[in-house]
Amino acid sequence: MDENYYQYIKGMFGKLAPFYNFIALPLTLTGIREKVADLVDEEDKIKILDVCTGTGTQAFAFAKRGYEVVGIDLSEEMLRMAKKKNKYENVRFVVADATKMPFDFEPVYFDFACISFGLHEMPHEVRHQVLDEMRRVSEKIIVVDYHIPKNRLHRWLHVSFASLYESKYYRDFAKRDLEELLREHGFRAVKEAYGLIDFVKIFVCERK
Repeated sequence: MDENYYQYIKGMFGKLAPFYNFIALPLTLTGIREKVADLVDEEDKIKILDVCTGTGTQAFAFAKRGYEVVGIDLSEEMLRMAKKKNKYENVRFVVADATKMPFDFEPVYFDFACISFGLHEMPHEVRHQVLDEMRRVSEKIIVVDYHIPKNRLHRWLHVSFASLYESKYYRDFAKRDLEELLREHGFRAVKEAYGLIDFVKIFVCERK
């Protein structure tokens, strides 16, 4: 694994952690976190893994519905903020590498594994490893990330704007087809939704 990736991500999010809730406020105000949680639509007390949980906002949206949630992230600083905000007994946070899940996450341990706005922060080879691990430990996955327009002008505007504030891995993500990536890992989308008009896309996927 490229150690530069780990150093870069830990350094970037270590600096952003105190301000991240403010930076990500549009996602909260527009209800994207709640929309993602609504797509689970389960009555039973299920287990959800929130990958790249950050300060825990998506994990808390799941926890509100009574689900048992584990949030993992590489950044201790981000998780420190999540733990400060945590008022739920059914959610816990663990410092962990999503390419090598903790040993107690046995095959199909979770009902769902969710990654929101995490894949675009990774080199392409890391995306593959993370999706492999998510498939190993869960029945279904939820992927939330940028919707890259097909129209050339709209695509250019979208990528140019997002590149102003996103990590150095974002442009590589924007060149790829996210749906094709999911298919490569043996997933098929059973639900799709959009947020921030169509700036964000949400996939709920099952194993093929």
